[in-house]
Amino acid sequence: MQRRWHFFRMVQKEFDPVRAWQDFVQKWEIEINEWSGKLTESEQFSAIMGQATKLNLVAQKAWADQMESMLQALNLPSKVQIESLAERLDRIEDNIERMRLAMEQSGEPEAAGAQPEPRRTRKPPRKAG
Repeated sequence: MQRRWHFFRMVQKEFDPVRAWQDFVQKWEIEINEWSGKLTESEQFSAIMGQATKLNLVAQKAWADQMESMLQALNLPSKVQIESLAERLDRIEDNIERMRLAMEQSGEPEAAGAQPEPRRTRKPPRKAG
């Protein structure tokens, strides 16, 4: 009788796939953290990571130099040159905006967007008489 009751309780418990997945992921994370902790504590790992970082920096520098020389051969601007040009354009736009605001504040009609009237250079014809 006792056994049957135990089986009945197990059947009543429904399988929760989300809970099972969460348990699996949690256990997996614990195992990975323990393994990576042991790995990163070693001197060898630190030396290898230092070497990899140095190699990465050397490769990036070589790539940048190669790209710059290729762009120069094609007579195209480099990223640095384009960034410099963008900064100069920003400064020019700021200067133009300051000049426009100064002209509007001074009350000049040209600054307000009104066009100046054309000067009259022709004289009206004389009446014969």
